[in-house]
Amino acid sequence: MTATHYFAIFFTEHLYYIPQFLPVARELDKRNLNYIFVVLESSKRDIFNQNDSIVRVCEKENIPYKVGESGFENSTCDYLICGGDNYPETSLPHDKKVLIVHGIGTKVSAFTEDKNRFDIRFIEGEFRLKRLQELYPNAKTVWENVGFSKLDDVFRYTTKMKDELLEKLGLDKNKPTLLYAPTFYPSSIENMSNKFPEEFSNFNLIIKPHYYSYLRKKYKAQRKKFKKWEKYKNVYFAGFEDYNIAPFYAVSDLLISDESSVIFEFAALDKPVICNRFIHLRLSYRLFGRYKFNKRMESAMNRFRDIGENVWKYKNLKSTVESELKSPEHNHSKRMEYTKEIIGPVDGKVSVRMVDLLERELKNK
Repeated sequence: MTATHYFAIFFTEHLYYIPQFLPVARELDKRNLNYIFVVLESSKRDIFNQNDSIVRVCEKENIPYKVGESGFENSTCDYLICGGDNYPETSLPHDKKVLIVHGIGTKVSAFTEDKNRFDIRFIEGEFRLKRLQELYPNAKTVWENVGFSKLDDVFRYTTKMKDELLEKLGLDKNKPTLLYAPTFYPSSIENMSNKFPEEFSNFNLIIKPHYYSYLRKKYKAQRKKFKKWEKYKNVYFAGFEDYNIAPFYAVSDLLISDESSVIFEFAALDKPVICNRFIHLRLSYRLFGRYKFNKRMESAMNRFRDIGENVWKYKNLKSTVESELKSPEHNHSKRMEYTKEIIGPVDGKVSVRMVDLLERELKNK
């Protein structure tokens, strides 16, 4: 690769980082700021190589990309933009490292000290900002509460675009649309009915699992259940390359999830959410009680659980869905209160604020 100066290199370790990165990349395009997405090797734990999917997405979205870290020896870069839980060890050129976390919510990993090694970290909401300030009062990282960039894409959808998308997905625009977006672990998938779509036949169902449910060998039981669900006519089952959940947010009336941060993302759009509490725990988690589970989750987030309705048994799920759709304003005040704390500003301009700060930091060097 010839000598080039980049304003930003997007360190794209996984396909699911792209929904956070893409609105920022579009804003860089508007300002004629040079960037590239660098795609890394797939994990040996994956059942197929996700690089091919990432490349296809980059080509579809007209994103400049390169597979692998070689070829940048003579290049320079202002910002290496990362999206993962771990501090990256990389040979890619950069002056500063920036963190745009790929998710929000209850994971303890959001508050680890390792993330203070980043020069700039974009924060989602007052809760996370205050918590970090309490934990690390002497941190030198620039923290900025800007909101969650992935949600910018939802604001692009007009009513016409929503109708067209439902038609493209093979769904009935006259039916309410439910989005079931479970995480991979701890998940409610295993405890959902095999006839879930049949029992919810009056609804469109968009089923959007976490990427690891597609990729990791250990979740083959989940994939068997998906095969049963995707046969139903009222179901659109999102494939691995349906990398961006934002369009599904735009067309859905209600979200069902479990321990996933999508609960907070969808609620930020002031739509009803349901949290399945009938999650499946591995044997080690069951043997050692709640200790391992609580170690994985952020206990301080428990006070936000009333952002939506909590369902403890599958048999109660349908009646709760019907009740929430009948009175979607039910948890409005909690959604707005918690969105301010967990998500931050929701206005379609998060990526604008991010790039504003990056340009400002360069001027202040």
